[in-house]
Amino acid sequence: MKTETLEKLPYWKDLTEREKQQAAEAAYIRRYKPGELLFGPDVESVGMIHLLSGASRAYLLSDEGREVTLFRLGEEDNCIISAASVLAQISFESYMVVEQPASILIVPVELFGEFCEKNTQVRCFAYELATRRFSQVVAAIEQTLFSRLDKRLANYLIQTYRNTGSREIRMTQEELARQVNSVRETVGRMLKRFAGEGMIENRRGTVVLKDLAKLEKIAKK
Repeated sequence: MKTETLEKLPYWKDLTEREKQQAAEAAYIRRYKPGELLFGPDVESVGMIHLLSGASRAYLLSDEGREVTLFRLGEEDNCIISAASVLAQISFESYMVVEQPASILIVPVELFGEFCEKNTQVRCFAYELATRRFSQVVAAIEQTLFSRLDKRLANYLIQTYRNTGSREIRMTQEELARQVNSVRETVGRMLKRFAGEGMIENRRGTVVLKDLAKLEKIAKK
């Protein structure tokens, strides 16, 4: 593994020379296609991951098959998929799926565990990362339980626009429903309301943002 790639790891500078050599020998890059699982009940743990490119989403799956999004990972984000992390402590079945073609730097679970055991700085990084993910999970659940759908949907549309720079969001109503932790029929009615108020235009498989100011007002309510 080339050093310039490994240097992207946020704790790289805190490793000893021996640990850096171990990482260079054991770490690897794997490419994933949209729809592939990084984490799940029947998916073998790989270790600590660092997204070089692409995006993924962690979610719960209820007995009825409803998905509840917990958090998302984008370029330069990290997550400890191994040894339980936050996800394995949840009683519902939990998953992490690739949403955009991803290139992921993986430090094997055994090696990362050794780093955490012997290197205080890496152990602190792992604790801080787990705490951050736990906070995201709690925030997602609170938002699903207590935040109105119109606010969640408007916020998601605005955030997607800010991330992409495009007013055209190519996504089906089913996909949007997964992103805002709702069901397709309810999201469809809300999109129809937004369109009636001139905030968006509904096209097949695409939502076009028309009035960002109105959407932002709803998102901040």
